[in-house]
Amino acid sequence: MPGKPKILFVDDQGLILAGLRRALNKYRSQWDIQFTESPEEALQILKKETLAVIVSDMRMPRMNGAQLLNAAREHKPDTVRILLTGQADIEDAESAINEGQIFRFLTKPCMPGALTESIKAAVEHHEFLINH
Repeated sequence: MPGKPKILFVDDQGLILAGLRRALNKYRSQWDIQFTESPEEALQILKKETLAVIVSDMRMPRMNGAQLLNAAREHKPDTVRILLTGQADIEDAESAINEGQIFRFLTKPCMPGALTESIKAAVEHHEFLINH
C-alpha cells in the first residue's frame, strides 16, 4: 500500500473529535488521520480517496453510524469499518454488524490503547483485503 494508511473519524461532536485528535497525535507518522463531523462529508471523502479504515459514531443526525458504514461498504468494500458509540445497545450492535458489516464495535469512553489496537488490526485487515 503506497503511503500511509488513511484513517477517517466521523462524529458529530467536535469535542469528541478533538479528544481523538489529541489521543492519536503520536500516530500521525504512521497514519494519515482525518476527522469530520459530517457523515455526508465522510461519504464524499470516501468516494474520492482510498481509506484503510473509517471509524464512525453511531448516534448522529441525518444519518446514523450503521447507515454510514453500510454506505461505505457499498462504495468501498475494502475500507475496514469500526463503530465507536457511547450509547451501545443490542439493536445498535445488530444494525451495525448486519448493515455495515463492521470489523469492530467499540463503546465510549474507549481507552486509547484499545482504540489504537483496533485501528492497527483494521489496517492489517485492510492490507490483507487489498492484497488477496
